[in-house]
Amino acid sequence: MRFIKYTSLMMAVFLFSCTVEKTPFGNRLNFASRGSLQEVTYIKENGHNISIEASDGEFLRGYNDLAIKIVTANTLERLNVEEVQLSITHTDKQGRVLSAPYSKLLNNSEDNRIFKGFAVFDTPKDYSVLNATHTGIKTPWNIALTYKIDGVTYQAQKEIEVLDTRNPNLNMTEFQGKDGKKYYIALIAPEIPKVAVNNLIVGIWVEKSDNTYEVVNNYVLELDPRMPGEDMGNHSSPDNQDLTQKNDGFYHGKVNYTMQGYWTLNFILKDSFGNIVKGTQVSKKVQMGVFGEQSDLHIDILF
Repeated sequence: MRFIKYTSLMMAVFLFSCTVEKTPFGNRLNFASRGSLQEVTYIKENGHNISIEASDGEFLRGYNDLAIKIVTANTLERLNVEEVQLSITHTDKQGRVLSAPYSKLLNNSEDNRIFKGFAVFDTPKDYSVLNATHTGIKTPWNIALTYKIDGVTYQAQKEIEVLDTRNPNLNMTEFQGKDGKKYYIALIAPEIPKVAVNNLIVGIWVEKSDNTYEVVNNYVLELDPRMPGEDMGNHSSPDNQDLTQKNDGFYHGKVNYTMQGYWTLNFILKDSFGNIVKGTQVSKKVQMGVFGEQSDLHIDILF
């Protein structure tokens, strides 16, 4: 029995070394977590100085935490800001005004000078975990704010730039479900996975008739993680857990990464009635030298 366990361990080490050596991203297996909220840009409007913040001071493709701070323009005095509402849009090359998931009403539970929320951006479109380097592509988006101070409503707006993601473990996907509706799934955690059972958190949103998005409720996101590279042969792992919605509105589950490298998170999304919205079962067969089958709903990661 000990000999069998030892042989299995040595085989795993061998397979891992093959993955890093044969794939073109072996030198990209180190990523930093996104840092604290820092100013991306600011607006001087209505006698106010409005700071727009994001992690590391930049907006990236995928899920982004954000914050809005509003003070007087000259003295930077604290104001009695009652609420901040957000609208984020993008105009494509055809002139269509598009949107994406974001917090419409920002949260000020910590401090009425700091209003926090999130935004999910689906551009640039050229992103792949197989890219050798960050592409440097920038896409313009427009942030419009409606905020209230002492009962008076003000408005302001600013163009921002969204860059390619720097961390493939915060990847995302957009798709049309069998119900004809457009959906987004964005990875939120872990930013830096471990070779262990990881807490997996995603956001899931569906497009409404007014071109905005809302969180889907009481769905289930079934999970089947695999290493699809030809040098891994569709290797999977035990102890994974499907994702279900928690009180924060996001979907939580477990994913067990048994080694570093290129993984595909294969999903099947089911609505609250158990109907499949998107996703297909993948083969459980392990076959070296063949790229593994992927669900028609999947997100690739690399760590």
